Amino acid sequence: MASDISDDSPYSAAVARHVSEDGCQFVFNETRVAPGQRFRFKLADFSPVIGTVRWVVGDHVGFAFDRPLSRDCQEALQNHCRDVHGLELFLA
Repeated sequence: MASDISDDSPYSAAVARHVSEDGCQFVFNETRVAPGQRFRFKLADFSPVIGTVRWVVGDHVGFAFDRPLSRDCQEALQNHCRDVHGLELFLA
């Protein structure tokens, strides 16, 4: 049986740390992530965020946003990961 990943199925979940306007560090439960992979995520009341994995060390990933995040979006990302303990990431 073949497995299809649709645009609406999360690829993985991660917790965002060290959030800045240009990127963040994600901590993954899985290590199926490689430099160059592109992901997107959506926070309530904000446009979708898209970016690229820049580096991977163990379960920690450096993620660069395609566009700078506003301070409000940075705060929303930090709060979401603190309160919900994770973020669903989708292939971009």
